[in-house]
Amino acid sequence: MLPPLRLTRRGRLVLIVLVAVVFCLILSVARVTSLAAPRGAGASSRVHVVQPGETLWGIARVLAPEGDTRVIVARLAGMNQLATIDLVPGQTLRLP
Repeated sequence: MLPPLRLTRRGRLVLIVLVAVVFCLILSVARVTSLAAPRGAGASSRVHVVQPGETLWGIARVLAPEGDTRVIVARLAGMNQLATIDLVPGQTLRLP
């Protein structure tokens, strides 16, 4: 039969630090994983129905009037898998 395990003060401190490090690593991995997860058509995205005369450029300017419109146009095209920036009335677009 083995004698019961007795931890010294230093041993308890090492064990507590080890548990804290493992806990922090788990939280870090969970955070990185959640940030890297692709965002689908969840609650954070909106849908816009294209009206006659609307352009992707115009929609991008409305979404971010102070931002770089080229970046927003590229983001919209990527989100909606558009081959061209030409829009058709009635077409639905996901908005960021």
